[in-house]
Amino acid sequence: MNQKVYILILVLLLGHYLVAQNDSIHANKKVLVQSDLNIITYLTENDSTTYYNEDESLTKFFSIELINQKLYNIKKKKAVSFLIADTLVHKKKNGIITIPCQKKTVKFVDKLEAEEDIQLYYYIGKINILNSFLVLGTYWEEYDYKLIDKITGEVKLSFLDYPFISGDKKNIICIHANPYESTADLEFYTIDKNKIKRIMSACFKNWMPAGEKNDTFWSSDGYLYLPVLHNKAYWSQDGDLNKNFQYVRIKIK
Repeated sequence: MNQKVYILILVLLLGHYLVAQNDSIHANKKVLVQSDLNIITYLTENDSTTYYNEDESLTKFFSIELINQKLYNIKKKKAVSFLIADTLVHKKKNGIITIPCQKKTVKFVDKLEAEEDIQLYYYIGKINILNSFLVLGTYWEEYDYKLIDKITGEVKLSFLDYPFISGDKKNIICIHANPYESTADLEFYTIDKNKIKRIMSACFKNWMPAGEKNDTFWSSDGYLYLPVLHNKAYWSQDGDLNKNFQYVRIKIK
């Protein structure tokens, strides 16, 4: 190969590498601003879904605002939870969780044989205000949380993620970090006399929930608090979850 051509190729490759490194560094420093928070890609309401090709701001159901870590930490001291995590009561034996309900006994059986048909179940606890048990099901590249009626043993609902119940016992928000679309997928439910109704679901374009499950909480002031990351800064350069969280709170209108 001609030496000049070889040098030119090296220069071009180095240039592409530096651009890629710069993009990676920039992505990990990407931060959210207030105007990023309400942009959605779709909205499902009354079993009808609308998809948006251009930025659409959702303001009908919630107010979402950026807050600082100091306020987040203060409000976490007054977190509200209705889950009784009595996980030792229904321990898994030989891959089977057995839950006695009033009208029948429910069993969740792990299936490990085939990768794409894998099913693993975990008893999370009971939620007395909903007269239900909560079971986590994990499958091939997905999971859900099942609400099991204490009386009938039937699955009342399957949530896309953990159901956070508001302090006034009137609302549920589930929020899921979608790793395939790099979005926040949210479901919103209301509770009326132990009946749960899904009001809407939406996909937020620019951010993703972060941290552990117990880092998201309703506080006694009626806001849902959670750590978040810009979707372009969700992963750090070493491939792990970025720990430089920002924080938001959500208020139902």
